[in-house]
Amino acid sequence: MLSRVAAQLYWLSRYLERAENMARILEVGQSFALLSSSDSSRAAPETVSEPLVITDTLAAFESTGRAMRSDQVAQFLAWDPDHPSSIFNCIQSCRENARSVRGAMTVEMWECINDTWLELLARKKKNKGPEHPVDSGFFEWIKQRSHLFRGVTFATIQRDQPYHFIRLGTYLERADNTARILSVKTQIEQAEGNDLVDDYYRLGAVLRSVSALEAYRDTYRDAIDADRVSELLIFNPRVPRSLHFCLDETAYILNQLPQQTGREARKRCANLLTHLRYGSLTEVYESGLENYLEMFVKENIALAESVQTDYLESIA
Repeated sequence: MLSRVAAQLYWLSRYLERAENMARILEVGQSFALLSSSDSSRAAPETVSEPLVITDTLAAFESTGRAMRSDQVAQFLAWDPDHPSSIFNCIQSCRENARSVRGAMTVEMWECINDTWLELLARKKKNKGPEHPVDSGFFEWIKQRSHLFRGVTFATIQRDQPYHFIRLGTYLERADNTARILSVKTQIEQAEGNDLVDDYYRLGAVLRSVSALEAYRDTYRDAIDADRVSELLIFNPRVPRSLHFCLDETAYILNQLPQQTGREARKRCANLLTHLRYGSLTEVYESGLENYLEMFVKENIALAESVQTDYLESIA
């Protein structure tokens, strides 16, 4: 399989997952901003800028001169044409990559991505002003389109290299997102010294942003607790957006790819997965949760770079 084709399949899935993750972050951020606005003393700047910190785009947003308001943050992360990871640009990049490798995809997969892009353009044209509507309905639509593509992919494509590279991009992007959400939420909670009620809603927001609220209730059957949220999203191997689950899937996929290349990627993945399989929350807290998650993000980025070097810049 040509590395060019593998790279475009890998990146189209990363871009689509990134768009979905952005929608999740903005949806929960807006919900919490509405909750906080009922008490002006709670409407801290950290709450408004939280999606920017999670996505590492605070400096980029400030350079635009926009006011630090929830609606402006949402506009920037959803629609800004100059922000490469805005939802609009992610869907566009996903579609362009898919168009270039239509022969490696099923017809249904291409139609799903192309229809998503065309409907996104239609939504943009409906609003004649510079600001486009960003609400829960839009976020839900983005998530549904991402779910639809994964479902169509699972149901129609052969289980060979194109399928594996699509899944690989999804899980590497997802692991990065979960770690960033959990890390930033922890930092803000420590800075604000929230009360129990505020903690409950913040921790609930963390779980909703990764679709793990029901998993938490099924696992613990108790009130939402910060330690258990961390344990669930880091170590639980059954939660689809936990770090453990994502690295389990990544390791499996790497083992399905050609073994003559990818040694460095497999080694990095195995090291990360070992810590997740045999680690504990006590060990995490000894080094500090924030430090642990920051280190995970760095190691996950290094793993993605190894995948790029080992598989996507040579003939696989």
